[in-house]
Amino acid sequence: MLGDDGKLPTTNYKLLAAATAIVLLGAGNVFAQDARAWPAMENLRRGPGYYLSLGKILACWFVFFAWIFSTDQINRDCQEMKLNCARLNPIVFGPFMAAFVLVWLIPYFWLGFPLLVVAYVGPLVGYVLHRNAQVPDNERVFTKEHLRYWFSVHLGKIGVKVAAEAPDPHTKGPPVSVRARGGADEREDQSRTIAARQLPALRTARAVIADGLFCRASAIMLDYTQQAVAVRYLVDGVWHTLEAIDRDSGDPALEALKVLCGLNPQDRQGWQEGFFAADYRQDEYAGTLTSQGTKTGERVLIQFEEKAIRMTTLDEIGMREKIQERLKELLNLKSGFVLFSAMPAAGLRTTVNVALHQTDRLTREFMAVEEQDNRFEEIENISVTTYNAAEGQSPADILPKVFRMEPNVVVIRDLVNAETVNMLCKQVKENLLFISTQRAKDGAEALLRVMALGVPPGNFAKLPSAVIGQRLVRKLCEKCKEAYAPTAQVLQQLGIPEGRVQAFYRPPQQPEEMCEHCSGIGYVGRTAVFELLTVGDNVRNVLATSPKLDPLRRAARKDGMRSLQEEGVLLVAKGVTSLPELMRVLKQ
Repeated sequence: MLGDDGKLPTTNYKLLAAATAIVLLGAGNVFAQDARAWPAMENLRRGPGYYLSLGKILACWFVFFAWIFSTDQINRDCQEMKLNCARLNPIVFGPFMAAFVLVWLIPYFWLGFPLLVVAYVGPLVGYVLHRNAQVPDNERVFTKEHLRYWFSVHLGKIGVKVAAEAPDPHTKGPPVSVRARGGADEREDQSRTIAARQLPALRTARAVIADGLFCRASAIMLDYTQQAVAVRYLVDGVWHTLEAIDRDSGDPALEALKVLCGLNPQDRQGWQEGFFAADYRQDEYAGTLTSQGTKTGERVLIQFEEKAIRMTTLDEIGMREKIQERLKELLNLKSGFVLFSAMPAAGLRTTVNVALHQTDRLTREFMAVEEQDNRFEEIENISVTTYNAAEGQSPADILPKVFRMEPNVVVIRDLVNAETVNMLCKQVKENLLFISTQRAKDGAEALLRVMALGVPPGNFAKLPSAVIGQRLVRKLCEKCKEAYAPTAQVLQQLGIPEGRVQAFYRPPQQPEEMCEHCSGIGYVGRTAVFELLTVGDNVRNVLATSPKLDPLRRAARKDGMRSLQEEGVLLVAKGVTSLPELMRVLKQ
């Protein structure tokens, strides 16, 4: 039954079980007719009539099928661990089969049955001891940690809680537990989790993660140098430097995290990526770990998938009422081109989704064009047509098909080439409204970036109706922000009449104790600052004749645009954010 490589196929175990069952059923039929035909079977009979003892047979069958299961697992594990299958499989297989035959021949059940149990347990224990001696400590099985985790997982599936009776060490200390994810299957994830939890340094790694989540960090950066490990947290888009960790603690912690993520702990130079999950304060976080060697050591980035905060109104994203009214008018146009712009990671997707939710999608037909590997949130009553960029396709390849369906509004999330924009220029007067996005610092730059794709200035100048630009600023902590009186000079520079604003706000300068609400940072969450560039004659003339950034910004001001700085000053005056925070964001 062994293969040429000494491995026993799983199918053979199943065939063996079926064949044995048939033999036992046949034997039972013979014994039921005349149990005296085989005197040795008297150990299985009970009472007059020589009936077979069902209880004894079931006991033997229970051990037999337990052996089938465990031997199958040993065979698989032996292959995965690259152990000597040709030697180990016969040791596990042979003794039990011999004892299984003897149990029916020995005339005393209470002698044959213990022999069967010993023949099952003995090779199993021997294999475990041999296996654990050949593998690293974190891959050993039937250890205290391995059994505790196995029971917690499998009993947890049926609603049985074991934590109170057998507390897990990984739940002690830092208030976060971690487990593997992203493996080929659940078994691989469990194996990696068990391996990592057997490493004492995982506690240090958990402490770093717990501190980061406590501070609301969306990412943790670990920079390994010869002297120490620099630690930084990304909170609300800003990096904060924390106290460094010594290498004696940082190296084992990273090893534990790499084992958890299924990476190679010995590789400190190559690029690696793995995944894990963290449970913190009854919330679950999906984590991604990437590592890359540097000139001074290694850089490790731990990113957490931020919990989705669903926003459905323009008020929730911080848009002023007057800009809201104008935006709704623009989105109700029969024809035109409305462009949304923002810097990377500045909430552009959220703003577009919220704006689309505010449109009339019942009386007008909306269609969206998206790249099939970069899909966006589905919005009711907006049908989506996709293209495959990997095969060289662009929106231009499917727009003719979309136009033939005669929609009222077409949403093109990404303008990737001049051909796409030129098609929009030709269709803009056909009672068709286009909505799209562009990464840029402000509205003027967004228009120039679209033109930079290679669109003729004269054609493009007729296309845009408006650009909505935005930046994200941190909001002051309402629990600890402090008021101060701005100087007359500052008010003058900001264009605020003297006496109009009595106080600005800022984070506490000398706090007596750390604010638990913001973890001592002074800011909690972010909001958007919007500018609305309505394209008028001045802007169109610049686009057609001298499309440069500064002239375009001056033309936008002439057409009535309020800059990001002016809009941000309103948030400062209302105490939503601080003046230094606004200046930081505008300088990006």
